[in-house]
Amino acid sequence: HPVERKSRKNGQYETFTQSIGISDDLAHQVDKAFAPEHIATKQDLLVMQEAILQTQLKTDSHYFELSSKIDRVDSNLRVEIAAISRQFWITFGGSITTILSVFAVNWYFH
Repeated sequence: HPVERKSRKNGQYETFTQSIGISDDLAHQVDKAFAPEHIATKQDLLVMQEAILQTQLKTDSHYFELSSKIDRVDSNLRVEIAAISRQFWITFGGSITTILSVFAVNWYFH
């Protein structure tokens, strides 16, 4: 019996084996290989290797998806920081110009 749980992405139910990245058929073969009365064979090693490779493939795809999202956020953050920095220098420059103008007018009239 596959354990079902709700997916965060789309609200649909998925089996536990689907969530970790292996097919239900492969999960059944792995389950048979772990049965206490089963004698291990070379085929069992191949089944385990296939399960590991499928899990690694899903993990890698999630890693690259997450990495691309982080890169997008990073580039958006850099744009925002640049805009804030530019606004700071404009405001700071305007304040300095105003202060110097006040000092110049004050010096001229004294």
